[in-house]
Amino acid sequence: MATLTPTEPELLATTVVTTLAVDFDPQAREASIFYWDRGVPRRRAVVEAAERTGDETLSRLVGELRASPADPALHLALHTRLVHLAGDDGGPALEALFERAWEAESNSRLGYHLGSRYTGTGQITVDPRRLDTLPTGEVLAPGETPRVLVVVPFRDRGPGQRLRNLLACLLALRDQSVPRDFYQVAVVETDDVPRWRDTVSPRTDHYLFAYKPGDFNKSWAVNVGVVNAPGAAEILCILDADALVDRDFVARNVARFHRPGTMGHLSYRDMWCLDEAATSWAIERRLWEHAEEVDPDHLRAFVLRRPPGCCVWVRTSAFHRIGGMDERFEGWGGEDNDFTYRMDINSAFDHYHDPLLHMYHPSSAVLREDGELVNAHIPALSWGPSSAPIGDVHRFAPNTATGHPHERRADSHVS
Repeated sequence: MATLTPTEPELLATTVVTTLAVDFDPQAREASIFYWDRGVPRRRAVVEAAERTGDETLSRLVGELRASPADPALHLALHTRLVHLAGDDGGPALEALFERAWEAESNSRLGYHLGSRYTGTGQITVDPRRLDTLPTGEVLAPGETPRVLVVVPFRDRGPGQRLRNLLACLLALRDQSVPRDFYQVAVVETDDVPRWRDTVSPRTDHYLFAYKPGDFNKSWAVNVGVVNAPGAAEILCILDADALVDRDFVARNVARFHRPGTMGHLSYRDMWCLDEAATSWAIERRLWEHAEEVDPDHLRAFVLRRPPGCCVWVRTSAFHRIGGMDERFEGWGGEDNDFTYRMDINSAFDHYHDPLLHMYHPSSAVLREDGELVNAHIPALSWGPSSAPIGDVHRFAPNTATGHPHERRADSHVS
């Protein structure tokens, strides 16, 4: 076996099962088309090796997993068989399978989690109408402007799952272990009309509408929230509307700024993209049953490894020092990477390993014909402070829009 390939049968068996599940599960590509496509050659090599071990039981289990990739019993049975074969000197074919699986896992940014108590059936789908029956939670007292601001950019033009996710996100944010006057939440809806104002407003401290037809521009929406929310926040959290947070989310992350020199952090390493059944189960557990956090043993998730951006905490001073988020990014992909890289270069920027649950919605990801993200043409690290303001809420309004992208210069602090 290759020198850098582990020898522990349990670990190697896990890499085989994970790689096969990612390749067989039709929803895996939806979790990240970019990560999934790049892993195809190495995963297919694992599939071929798994079908050539000569062990009939293993071949049968691989075939069954192909048909039912979200069955915890099959995952366990396949894992058990691989460990058994490894202990019984499975021979060169098994060794080749383990080597290929380890190579695939070592070069993949897409993993797989399947809790042993996950069923995927019988779960009632949570929709916005069900969430609308829940109390809206404690509101800020008039005039309160806490020094912690959570900004949530948002758009949903149908079929409503993103709205469902936003409402669940906001209700979880209102169920926190810190006093209600400790933090404030601002939702920025960017669309051609304030489509969900009446639904969202009672569940957030500040609702901001920013006119923007065409593609969603997350960077601009975040900047709008930071610049236009009332008060003078010292700490910012840029949070995706699809994140379902635990009860200690705010307290834990704000406490990290008490460490000297801290300017920002990612609160997580891996993002768990839940399927629809796991999403609805997690929402019910967190909001109806008032759980402090969600038990992962009931979840099925496609694990994105080290993705930047779904939850970023920064000092407001550090945010403005790098010119906020790059408003040239239109559509899906790249803006989070750019912002995180610039924060990392210009700040004392930390990374933690908190859980991050991403609720399901249909993917809006699109790749160019060459397989790159649609924003790949934007030079990395080329956004910085300039005389042009960021977060102009009227930037795309019909009577003010110029049709020209903002021109920014990268100052000397970015090279």
